[in-house]
Amino acid sequence: MAISLVGAVGCSDTGASIPASLAWQPAPEAVPVSDQTNISVYPALQRLGLWDGTTFVPVQPGSIPAANTIVMSHGWTPGYLDIWEELQATSDQLVTYWDPGMTTAPGAEPLGSGFAALAAALQGADPDAAVMMFSWVDQSSTALDPFVAYATERATEVNGHRMAIAVDQALAPGFAGDGGQVHLIGHSFGASVATTAALALTDPPRQLTLFDSPEVNLTEFLGLANLLRYKLTRLDIGRGPDQTFVDNYRSLLGDRYGTLPGLGQVADIELKPPSSDPGELRHEFPIGWYAASASTPGSGVGYAWSPLTGADVSTVGSLYTQTDAGEPLQLDEVFGPPVGAIDDLIALPVTPLAISGGDTGALTVTGGGPSTVNTTFTTGESSLWLTFDATVSGQPGDTLELFVNGRQRWVAAVDADESGDGVANVSGGGRPGQFVILYDLEPGPQVLSVVVGGAQGGGAAGPDTSATVGDLAVVETSDPRRNSTPERTRDNVLWIVAMVVVLVILVVAVIIVVLVRWRRRRRSRRLQ
Repeated sequence: MAISLVGAVGCSDTGASIPASLAWQPAPEAVPVSDQTNISVYPALQRLGLWDGTTFVPVQPGSIPAANTIVMSHGWTPGYLDIWEELQATSDQLVTYWDPGMTTAPGAEPLGSGFAALAAALQGADPDAAVMMFSWVDQSSTALDPFVAYATERATEVNGHRMAIAVDQALAPGFAGDGGQVHLIGHSFGASVATTAALALTDPPRQLTLFDSPEVNLTEFLGLANLLRYKLTRLDIGRGPDQTFVDNYRSLLGDRYGTLPGLGQVADIELKPPSSDPGELRHEFPIGWYAASASTPGSGVGYAWSPLTGADVSTVGSLYTQTDAGEPLQLDEVFGPPVGAIDDLIALPVTPLAISGGDTGALTVTGGGPSTVNTTFTTGESSLWLTFDATVSGQPGDTLELFVNGRQRWVAAVDADESGDGVANVSGGGRPGQFVILYDLEPGPQVLSVVVGGAQGGGAAGPDTSATVGDLAVVETSDPRRNSTPERTRDNVLWIVAMVVVLVILVVAVIIVVLVRWRRRRRSRRLQ
């Protein structure tokens, strides 16, 4: 597979005001209308900030030298929609997660203060490391309403590709070949963003760290589970020098991954936040815990396990638990390192898609037109991924985007030819076997849209830009887990509320009956 990709585009679905000059315009053959598009008009690199010791500052292309590089991603930001919209309406640059104005009250700490503390701890532990953060707050900010959180979860896939694009663009040429290593960190829904980025980077990360990725049954019931059990199997997870070490921290909504098929090499850590903490702080507990592990000399856990620090990850156990809330860095090893001979590969059935209108079984789009091509396919109850190979060439900055039913799932773009060999560089999506998830769709007919556009999200692509998406296939698995749909979630919650009301009425009725009988017996005794 040859693929030369980069760039990010798209307009938030939050209803924010976007300058008319940046408004995304559909191609002549438009993608289907959708209640959530996930498009964005802002270049991917605007989403990346480099820690300078005080705050996160803009990152220039190719400016990160071959050294240890840590990139963090935040999660859902409920209650910040109005604030983000107000700030964005007065700026022609993307308002980021760490913007000082992202506060809920005068004098309050900015939204990203917890990650700022983590960045400072990581920088202190490795002064030569580049510590960065990825912002997708434009699509993670919602009203303070749990029923709209599903929209944020649905935006994690394409923002994972934007994260990969931004990181690829930021790294200096020859980064991996010169010994550079990347460590991705994601919290909550950001764990899904970071995992997708790990699968889209030109070179796989050396480490992927997950902070309380929502996976418990309740999150699935509410339509909010990351369901990383599927994405993670596509990553070469292991303890070897050429593999990705994955450590997973659970504090409230997370669950173990190491017990799932194909994920036996994951290190699971069960943390114990103070029982007096509210749910929000328990959910965020791993951020501060990991910062403490980095800033505490000789902690021997958390950051000290990182292969970027020279740690021997082959000795890291499979499961640890924190037994004492008062001693957060004291962990008990429940299970030792996984058996090295375990084969975590999983074979799944693949069904190639027949593409009408051509003998090649591929979809081709060009800047000269048509710049959008739609095709239909059908998914069933067992559909897991839509896999494909892609090639793109042409004007640097032009984008290749994939939509399913009008929602953007995958994005990449042409980068500059820095080697002078006539082949564009790869940024985000440069590895064989690209994919979009299907298990979040209701089974039935689906529309796949392949689009080429300009770097600013909707501007015309250069006339020489051309892209082909081929080898399309549906990968299946038996009875995949699925998030509840928003409609089902509301029905489920209403059903629970109704049951609680009925239960309360029954309890009250029983109490009334008991009281009436007790008073009757008491009155009868008096009359006697």
